[in-house]
Amino acid sequence: MKITVKNYTQEQLNTINELATLTGVLNVTASILYSRGIDTAQKINDFLSPGEDKLLSPYLLNDMGVAVERISIARQNGETVVIFGDYDADGICATTLLYNALKVYGIDAITVIPERDNGYGLSEGVLNEVIENVLPDLLITVDCGVSAKEEVEYLKDLGVDVIITDHHELPTELPDTTVISCKCSPYPFDGLSGTGVAYKLAYALIGDLANRYLDLVAIATIADSMPLIGENRSLVKLGLDLIKSGNALVPVNELIAISGVKEITATSLAFSVAPRINAAGRMGDAYSALRFFLSSDKFERNELLQKLVVYNAQRQQECEDLYKSAKQKLTISGIPSGAIVLYDKTWKGGLLGIVAARLAEEYRLPTVLLAETEGGYHGSARSLGDVNVYEAISSCADLLTEFGGHAQAAGVGIKEENIIAFSERLASYVCKTYSKDAFEKTAHVDAVIDGRFTLRTAKEIALLEPFGTGNNKPLFMISASSVEAKPIKEGSVHLNVKTPYIDLMYFNGVSALSPLNSSVFKNVLFESSLLEYNGREYVKGIIKNVCYDIGASKTFNFVALRNAVKQMASGEPISGVKTLSKQEIESIIENADEHGFSTVFIATNPENINLFSKLSSFEQNPLTLTSRGGKNAVIIGADVNSLDLSEYKTVVFVDKPLALPQRFKGQTQVVSSVPSFDLSSVIPSREAFGEVFKEIVSKIKTSPETVESLAISDNFSSTIFKTVAIETFIELGFIIEKEVVFIDRTVKKELTLSKIYQKLLSEN
Repeated sequence: MKITVKNYTQEQLNTINELATLTGVLNVTASILYSRGIDTAQKINDFLSPGEDKLLSPYLLNDMGVAVERISIARQNGETVVIFGDYDADGICATTLLYNALKVYGIDAITVIPERDNGYGLSEGVLNEVIENVLPDLLITVDCGVSAKEEVEYLKDLGVDVIITDHHELPTELPDTTVISCKCSPYPFDGLSGTGVAYKLAYALIGDLANRYLDLVAIATIADSMPLIGENRSLVKLGLDLIKSGNALVPVNELIAISGVKEITATSLAFSVAPRINAAGRMGDAYSALRFFLSSDKFERNELLQKLVVYNAQRQQECEDLYKSAKQKLTISGIPSGAIVLYDKTWKGGLLGIVAARLAEEYRLPTVLLAETEGGYHGSARSLGDVNVYEAISSCADLLTEFGGHAQAAGVGIKEENIIAFSERLASYVCKTYSKDAFEKTAHVDAVIDGRFTLRTAKEIALLEPFGTGNNKPLFMISASSVEAKPIKEGSVHLNVKTPYIDLMYFNGVSALSPLNSSVFKNVLFESSLLEYNGREYVKGIIKNVCYDIGASKTFNFVALRNAVKQMASGEPISGVKTLSKQEIESIIENADEHGFSTVFIATNPENINLFSKLSSFEQNPLTLTSRGGKNAVIIGADVNSLDLSEYKTVVFVDKPLALPQRFKGQTQVVSSVPSFDLSSVIPSREAFGEVFKEIVSKIKTSPETVESLAISDNFSSTIFKTVAIETFIELGFIIEKEVVFIDRTVKKELTLSKIYQKLLSEN
């Protein structure tokens, strides 16, 4: 993982200090806002006080006046009006909002939601059903339609007027009809959700009464991953406040209750409420979600709500099955460069986006998953970081039957015979357009903490909510050599971590317990959280990642050495494994650099990575593995037994370990002839080990000692000898290691019972 920390010039620091003084916020808060483009006192004050006064006039939207006039005529003439939505959470919320608003306005509209099998947007099949059943005078789209040029012409030929409200990327040529889109100028904010655009139309029709539906706008904006900046910040804040006040729509309250949400935030809605709405459409029954939101019958809503819960559980299981199927395909085909494109006749279209997003994050590559539909394949594309998947797909437009979407998410349609050509061209475009850095996972640190992280700081950070796309929760970093980590309770996988500046929680961090407690210099990345207990507020940090310093220090080398020696107690002798020269290892590195995936390189001794210059092409992982998805990586000085390397086909030790882990027998293993640590100075005799034991006893009589303080000497050969001896004593139980070293004089064993000692004897 790459860490970036914002560096300011003195002039910028002066500006930040001035902003803090003018606005009354802390310097750290002012610097975070400044780095996000909120760089004047007015902008800061506006950002910290989102509300109705920050909302833009709906009449700034293109064609709004024309749309209001046409809807007014529909009301006057008692015309048949159809609202045509989309099957995801944004589309369902938008349909619900506009239906309710039109009812207040005086129009009892008919709602239509296609299912995923019908295809996205104004699909011909669904339109024909609408025309056959009701033949509307006016059709209003929400969250779709901006690319439906041919479909609009078809409707117009039948005498149906069309108003499009949408927020997706604009095609080269708009449909020849009334189009309300935040992407059209002169509207100054292009990040509204489909429901946000529908809200604007509703506000133009019924004024402040539209604000009773801001809960729907908030949920949809969050569910559709719209940027929580600009006008969206006020819309979502107002919607969250409406929910917190208990005045949200009854179905919204019921959905939140069954989702088990304890604290109403953008994050909690994104992970608990939005998936339950989306689940209906993903399972092929989007209309049940719409019926739930529109029903005035409590018993019917309860029945539909239970259905949403069941759909969500089914969706989770089927997503896991689809994910495993996709992974299996990648195992067989290998990981491509540039982009992943997979297809299968048996996959369910409604689940493709979720799994594509998961694979894109895991492999750090844009991912397209396709499922068979009538007339070809349809699917979902997801991307990450700076890679714009919509632009990438646009470069392949001639191979597609349809496409549309955003920078990070898109939908595609394609004939089967074009899939391979599409896959190759997409990968080629991505490789040519983006450098390797675009795919590397990067942590953007907002502030380095070198003093007490106070309650006031945490409260000011909370003022930056709602957090989400475009307004990430601030990430902080503490650089330290000494922290104290331990499980929150015996047997727990979660850790409490004490630092000089803030107490932290590390969920599922148990595998990092040993390197955390080592004195290796580390960068701890965390987010702040405000908690309340017994009526008292306090601050707690949540660790997101830990990066260890690879620098050539005695401490890091000692920890790596100790991990290597520990391996002697549990590993196997290096025999029957392919051993290659330095030149042969370099050839493997070059080949791996071309393919990008499935090979992991392990450096037992940190100093040996300098012998292979091309290892710098891969992500460096000191002491532990943070890379995911089988992407080629280098692991340095780790306790190899604690690592899960199952995603790698080949494990290459770039220097010869002191013993070989048993756990990699199912994988291709390559061992270098380059030595890791030289044990020639370690004399396996009772007398030599006895001298080390006497030295330990003498030292701990006068002061508490750690293994590190006992082992490290100016002469590294001496450090090696002492480390091997101490680990042998620990293995036999002569020494007990807690925070410091203790001697257990009740233990009486022969040195030859130690596996470490046995290996030393066998090699001498």
